[in-house]
Amino acid sequence: MFIKYVKFGKMRSIKMKLNILEKLNTSALALLKANSTKQLETAIAESTKSLVEAAHAQLYLYTKERLKREYSSSIAIKKSSLIKEPLFKTYLQNDSISLISQTKFHKWKLQNIPSGVQGIIVVPLIYKKDSLGFILLYHTAPELSELEKETLLLFSQTAVLAITKARLQEESKKSLEIRDRFISLASHELRTPLTSLHGYIQLLHAKMADKKTVEARWVKELHIESIRLTTLVKELLDVNRIKQGQFAFVFSEVQMNDVVNRALDHYRLTSADHSVVYQNKTHESTAKVVGDFDKLVEMVSGLLGNAIKFSKPDEKITVTLKVHQGILSLTVKDVGRGISKRDLTAVFDGFYKSTHASYMEGMGVGLLLAKHIVDNHRGKIKITSKENKGTKVEVNLPTIKTSPL
Repeated sequence: MFIKYVKFGKMRSIKMKLNILEKLNTSALALLKANSTKQLETAIAESTKSLVEAAHAQLYLYTKERLKREYSSSIAIKKSSLIKEPLFKTYLQNDSISLISQTKFHKWKLQNIPSGVQGIIVVPLIYKKDSLGFILLYHTAPELSELEKETLLLFSQTAVLAITKARLQEESKKSLEIRDRFISLASHELRTPLTSLHGYIQLLHAKMADKKTVEARWVKELHIESIRLTTLVKELLDVNRIKQGQFAFVFSEVQMNDVVNRALDHYRLTSADHSVVYQNKTHESTAKVVGDFDKLVEMVSGLLGNAIKFSKPDEKITVTLKVHQGILSLTVKDVGRGISKRDLTAVFDGFYKSTHASYMEGMGVGLLLAKHIVDNHRGKIKITSKENKGTKVEVNLPTIKTSPL
């Protein structure tokens, strides 16, 4: 009989632990499903309450060093007077789970204690010795088992990680919003004076283009740099328009050979020291697409710009245009520094800087713009690269189907 009793006891203990693990798993999933800070705070409090079957739960968090009640499971429970009790702070100095007995909170003459509550469980939320806040559980049982304490401690650590992650994401989101707002304002403010500067520099360049003086060389350099600066500001404005859904397209029949030549003309002026080889393997009748001519020029220019940034002047850059089975393929290939596997996953995110950032120019938005333009032309863009081996970007666009004569 004794042996059977021991076996039954072990089975009961295992069953209890499995039940706890199942509850912990359900609670953790509830945190993962939270789509906002408020949903996360609700999930943390309610999940903690369900783990020990408490009657009520309250979540308090520190925000800018101020303690704020973020959640209460019952509107009938006002802000707990417990947190004003000087001895209460001793329960928050470590990450252990404490139970304040009914006798003690009656002695402290606490208010707003719901009827039937026999103990208040204090669950501190501590991250790297810093207190994020705590959870108060109003319990109808006078005691708390060691297994329940371990369960609450384990879940509190999960909750701390979830809160920390949510705060970091919120801070990151705010930082990105500030960055985007600054870039939008700065690019708009720069556009007007830059247009005037570029216009006057163009006039000077046209006037002194045939001269061989030092001043003429200076004006030529000014002209090149003003083009680069104008392109940069235009890219920033375009990124802002994409984010606001105002990046409009005007579609017509476009000859891709003309698009590539326009982009090449731009870089023959600004980067004449780089060797760019253009291989046009198409016929004029087959290399037509439905697209926005200016946006496609911008896309090709962006790909060329990236190839030049990653290459030395003596390293060849190849641009290839071909058509196969109704798909026009544009390839820009270089044998420059290449992109690491880690950086390759982020090149289309915008404001991308590789590990070779000290060698790079621009703001890292060229590929973001290129992808957006390609996507809106019902095309696909693919990039492959190896460090110190080079990079290949391939753009595929549907051609205009021509009926046979």
